Amino acid sequence: MAKTGKPRGTLRQKLEYLAIMAFFGAMWLVPYRLRNRCVGACLCGFLGRILGYRKRVMDNLELIYPDIPHMRKLQIANQVLDNAGRTFTENMFPEQFQAQDPDIKLHGAGLEAVLQAHKEGRPIMFYSGHFGNHEAFRAALFKHGLKVGGMVRRMANPYFDVQYKRMLDINGRGGPVFEADKHGTLAMLKSLKTGTALVLLLDLAVGHGIAVNFMGRRVYCSVTAASFALKTKALFVPYFSMRNRDGESFSVEIGTPIEHSDAQTMTREATKSLEERVHADPGNWFWIHRRWKYCPPTD
Repeated sequence: MAKTGKPRGTLRQKLEYLAIMAFFGAMWLVPYRLRNRCVGACLCGFLGRILGYRKRVMDNLELIYPDIPHMRKLQIANQVLDNAGRTFTENMFPEQFQAQDPDIKLHGAGLEAVLQAHKEGRPIMFYSGHFGNHEAFRAALFKHGLKVGGMVRRMANPYFDVQYKRMLDINGRGGPVFEADKHGTLAMLKSLKTGTALVLLLDLAVGHGIAVNFMGRRVYCSVTAASFALKTKALFVPYFSMRNRDGESFSVEIGTPIEHSDAQTMTREATKSLEERVHADPGNWFWIHRRWKYCPPTD
């Protein structure tokens, strides 16, 4: 499980952390929904430009959708940046977030299979990408008595890293959290064997794994999630935690489980399901990531 001990970092990192926490401490005084809209608007505007997020989103959209009109790209970019700002703010105030949308819509072809697997104590290996807000998914399943854990990458700022991991398990509603390293991977596999429900996100840039086609471009994708599902006989199932058009509510879809075959085939099927969802609702996906950073050699 990820450790949240006393962090050690540079003076600059500590000052950056204190500035962020002071900002959100002040934002606590702002009503919840207004606060989310304000931060979303800032990231759509000057903050997104200062951080370079807007340029990165537009560059990625140009790479994947070169033929769509520029105004449509701007529309998608605005939705992406607004969602990113709102998501960050929601996750900074997890108790308020969970209280604001108690009836998150949970549906999908795989929902019955997930609830049955949980009832039987069968391991569940969820997979997804960075859609909407992941915490809406965990909040929705918690209402059915299902805690979902997962793996997190260590943040560059060690002070904020500790704070972030504390927020992942607010009120004990989350499952075990593992560090994205060799020891965390082994611990995650052991946990899955005991019948837990865990999730791995498959849309981050990695420099290893198998070559897959994602949005018309070759990228690497890790086979860890599929391999874990095979080793533990876990249900291998997608979820899509989508922000609705009002910007404030969510709809969580549990997709059809992928049948067990081999890790490479299952990973390619999983990638295909993510790709289809991005095409269907591009503004709900996190185009800020450098998904196409690593390009596998052509065969």
